[in-house]
Amino acid sequence: MFLKLRKRIKSKSGETLIETLFALLIGVLALIMLPGAIVAATRANKESAENSVYTEGNSNNVVTVTGFSID
Repeated sequence: MFLKLRKRIKSKSGETLIETLFALLIGVLALIMLPGAIVAATRANKESAENSVYTEGNSNNVVTVTGFSID
């Protein structure tokens, strides 16, 4: 039994070139998309801070709730 297992392990040594190239392709695609994701997140954060009433930049930090009811 152990002899068959040893032969099987020895016959399947290493990765193929295709497997390595696909892994490299996935890594490169992730690195290409990363700067775009960072820019989009920064832009969204800046927009939400500008539109928020709770940020330091706005002079009016008061929210008035009128007509609140629970049915």
